[in-house]
Amino acid sequence: MRNVSLHRIWLLVGIFLLMVSCTVDPYESGDTTLSYLKAEMVDMHVVGREIRSVVTDADEKLSVASSYSLPKKMEHADTTYRMMLYYNKEGNKPIELKSLRQAHVVKPSDKESALTLNVDPVKLTSAWEAQNGSYINLSLGLMVGNADSDEAGHKVGFVADSVKTMPDGCKTYYLTFHHDQGGIPEYYTQTVYLSIPIKECKEGDRISIRLNTYSGWIEKTFVR
Repeated sequence: MRNVSLHRIWLLVGIFLLMVSCTVDPYESGDTTLSYLKAEMVDMHVVGREIRSVVTDADEKLSVASSYSLPKKMEHADTTYRMMLYYNKEGNKPIELKSLRQAHVVKPSDKESALTLNVDPVKLTSAWEAQNGSYINLSLGLMVGNADSDEAGHKVGFVADSVKTMPDGCKTYYLTFHHDQGGIPEYYTQTVYLSIPIKECKEGDRISIRLNTYSGWIEKTFVR
């Protein structure tokens, strides 16, 4: 893999994604028991509202029936969505798509941008590296409720605090997760999926992520 400076790439992108409604469930399962369902993070290529291809984090290409299409609000001329996909699969048949939840690809920004950012707590459900090494995925719980203002909303992002070069030449990237509750009442939990691209990290590099949770600060480290 090319040894490209990931830190320089991160500086080219913005920090925040506004997440007021992060869940997309266009399909009703009609089932009362979901334990047999598969749940995987995928890259879903879309033209218009038609799903053209679905590739899992294990680089498996899933066959999708042409009858499936996305909600109109997700219509796009030609794009790839990051999704948490729930489905059934039988042999070589097209998958039976049960539901979708849109994930958000978040590229960290530089430390100077973090000077005025909040670190309001969240719930960390899970954090894992994609099997193909393309992303670090996180499942987070944000506390939500009906806000008094239409402008209220969660703001989240990652900031690259520092990069340390190890004796073997590999690098460790230290990231801090920032979260602004944004005036949203904390009544119930909404699940949000985030993906951090790590394709430009070379083998042996480490990515260390710090998050403030309702149980205190947690640090998760992944080796590329």
